[in-house]
Amino acid sequence: MEVFIDIVIHILVPIMVMLFLSIVSILIINRLIYEVFKFKMKLAKAKIDIFLTSLVFSPFEEESFSKAINDFKKRIPFQKNWCKEIILNEIINLKQNLKGDTTIHLHFIYEKFDLFEFSLKLIKHHQWYFKSMGIYHFNALEYGKGEKYVVPYLKYRNPILSTNAYIALIALTSNKLDFLIDYSENLSLTSEIKIMDILHSRKPPMPTNLKDWIQSSNPSIVKLGIKFMVYYNFSISKEDTIKLLRSDSEPIRNEIIVASRNLYIEGAEEILIHQFEVEEKKNKIEILTSLGTIGTEISEKFLSNLLIETTD
Repeated sequence: MEVFIDIVIHILVPIMVMLFLSIVSILIINRLIYEVFKFKMKLAKAKIDIFLTSLVFSPFEEESFSKAINDFKKRIPFQKNWCKEIILNEIINLKQNLKGDTTIHLHFIYEKFDLFEFSLKLIKHHQWYFKSMGIYHFNALEYGKGEKYVVPYLKYRNPILSTNAYIALIALTSNKLDFLIDYSENLSLTSEIKIMDILHSRKPPMPTNLKDWIQSSNPSIVKLGIKFMVYYNFSISKEDTIKLLRSDSEPIRNEIIVASRNLYIEGAEEILIHQFEVEEKKNKIEILTSLGTIGTEISEKFLSNLLIETTD
């Protein structure tokens, strides 16, 4: 027993102390390295912010811009990917927050910083997340030259990447948006908002096959088709309205009820009144709101009876 205690005191305890001190030293060193790196990044970001802002608000001259960018690359750790990411994020921020002529030359700056190649390298990465990041760069910058690199991912096996490719193509394509009818996945509310935001900002020509969207087997495309019809003021027939209101999808029924406030739909008032009794509460409220917009004396009579009869 005394031998064991002696071994613990003279061998194991020193080893444990040395191990503890080693771990503490490593943690301290790593923390110092991180703080130095963070300071380096902060310093580089400040330089990049100042440079890009001054460049964007300067009169454009291709040769002087190229020279300024090449000189600036030497003053920052440009070869590091984190540095390129900072530059790219700042260019995207400028694109999204500035309007008018100040953003015209951002694509030139993007290319001169070799960031197109950086985005392309991400798109060619074997992991879908990095591919999505590269596609996002083209989307956020509305970089039309990236269109052909996005198209192959429309049918990609990963639904998130496929959705991102479709959304990006809306922002990039110079053609009509007819291709959206082929989208087979479910669109999230976030994706719908992104698509409609792009639609309002880019104002692309109306898809030539828009009337077919509401016949799609994909409920997301049907719902999106109704939104597009409202945007383009594309009238929906009475027959299609009734068919959409008989859909098993509550969101589709909700969308056509909302659309009836903005589109001229033959017999919409009578159709909505007839639909009221079979709808869920959320859609009933939307029907009342629509009737408040398009309603005539028929709606007044319906509402008078409703106020007397309803217990809700």
